[in-house]
Amino acid sequence: MSKKGILAAAIAIVAVIIAILAVIILNNTEHLPKDDTMRIEIDTPQKVSLSDETVTLDVTLSGLGDALYPAASMSISFDPTRLELVGVEEGNLLVLGNTLPKWNCNLEKSNQAGLINLMYLDLTGGKNAFSKELLEDDYNVVLRLKFRLRGTLREGDVCDIIIEDAVFAASDESQSLASAKNTLKVKNGKIVIKK
Repeated sequence: MSKKGILAAAIAIVAVIIAILAVIILNNTEHLPKDDTMRIEIDTPQKVSLSDETVTLDVTLSGLGDALYPAASMSISFDPTRLELVGVEEGNLLVLGNTLPKWNCNLEKSNQAGLINLMYLDLTGGKNAFSKELLEDDYNVVLRLKFRLRGTLREGDVCDIIIEDAVFAASDESQSLASAKNTLKVKNGKIVIKK
């Protein structure tokens, strides 16, 4: 074979490999968000004063896939020397069955570790699952985190609230949304103390 023939064969083989990889990637990412439409976000409030006793942060969802999501979990970190988690309150996003999801969380362990582990599990077989049909611009608050400002805070301090992990699980695992797999985008929040 001549050098031109070897070069042409090598180019053809590389083109076939690229085509095969493209097909594999496209087939495995059909359910992935094409942009940030599926995002969980911790809203950052206006700057707060040291005299404020508590601060409430909304955790919002901007989109879901076509599946039903009967289970969801989140791990959210914060600095327990500066903030104390005093409660996890209901949002305004309903699940099927027109009920509000009940999130399980251990406040004591959250404050010890600085990590809020939240879980929702629909035990009805999908009758109370998250669904995009109930998600609207004004009804997208999944839950609210209520923090007490600790005495260690000073004017100008910034307290980051970070989504370490978030999952909305579907019965078909390929349709599940997870921050670790980049099928669910995250946007962290912060509490800023006025100067």
